Amino acid sequence: MSDPTVVVLTPGVFNSAYFEHALLARMMGVRLVEGRDLQCMGGKVFMRTTRGPKRVDVIYRRVDDDFLDPVHFRPDSLLGCPGLINAVRAGRVTIANAVGNGVADDKLVYTYVPD
Repeated sequence: MSDPTVVVLTPGVFNSAYFEHALLARMMGVRLVEGRDLQCMGGKVFMRTTRGPKRVDVIYRRVDDDFLDPVHFRPDSLLGCPGLINAVRAGRVTIANAVGNGVADDKLVYTYVPD
């Protein structure tokens, strides 16, 4: 792929780390999107733009696993995008920081790390 479309997925402006998400997207030179900006069609992920849907190839997510896809995780979530996990499984979009990798962020893990 010569020119992939990369986005940073944020839970939105009410998230305490929103400024970090916006800065990260700006420094990376990519779009900052919320779940409502994305939609899955035909097993692919698209972001809504003023010129119509644009295919998304890579997502750097800042949304917790539980809220990422209401089809597979929390059905009451409005932060993610329905069908996102299916698109990942089909190999049509890449999540740069894969689902489940946040387990290492848990402070409890420190008890298992040598001094």
